[in-house]
Amino acid sequence: MSQQIYVINASLAVLLLLLALCAGFVSGCLAFRKTEESLQRTSIVTLALLGAMTLISIGKVTMLIATYSYRSWFVLDSALLFLSLIMAPTAAIAVFSLPRLLQLAKLRPRETESAVSRTKRRAASEVRLVVPIQVLVIEALLYAAINVFPLGMELRMQILVIGLLVLMSPALLIWRQSIRHRRIHRDDGTSMIHFINRVVFITMAFMLLAFGIIHTMKNAKTLRTDAERNEMLQISFSPAFSGK
Repeated sequence: MSQQIYVINASLAVLLLLLALCAGFVSGCLAFRKTEESLQRTSIVTLALLGAMTLISIGKVTMLIATYSYRSWFVLDSALLFLSLIMAPTAAIAVFSLPRLLQLAKLRPRETESAVSRTKRRAASEVRLVVPIQVLVIEALLYAAINVFPLGMELRMQILVIGLLVLMSPALLIWRQSIRHRRIHRDDGTSMIHFINRVVFITMAFMLLAFGIIHTMKNAKTLRTDAERNEMLQISFSPAFSGK
């Protein structure tokens, strides 16, 4: 049972991280769309990614409720991590990012190839739209690391403290995005730095997926071996006790 719970937890955490990476990357590219139709389509994709993450989060909460009677301490620990690292930035997205994404998704371009105006580009690069999603990427990375690499309670609490400190990262992200927002009229998204960002994103996504799968299966195999060893020990000891 513990092996199955671990595999499900780790798989959901890695999937959340991949979706968060995609949402963070796509939302950061909104202001660099060439046409209004492309801007609208990209906004819809971002909303779809956030919606998929919401469904996975609901599945995660359902699993925690279902396994509470099995290991209450594990459920409470996991719930605390989930609320701190996933639900907190998700709430910020619902308050700040979601209304702005919906406005962009409702755009009705008069012409198929109508260029995006400076006003819409600035709206797509707003700090309150982009930063909450970028914060979720950082928190999802921490959450995936904790779930893929099972740690003792002491280390888990230390990592949780680190995660709470990382919540201070919005200050840096806000500063970075505010500069990009002010200079968005000078950047059309065709510079080399944007190409490098795309390459880094694709490479990171594949590496994280492979890394997460390999270590999840490795740790699951270790848990299964330990469980089988414990069963063998119980079987070997039971005849001795019954003989007495």
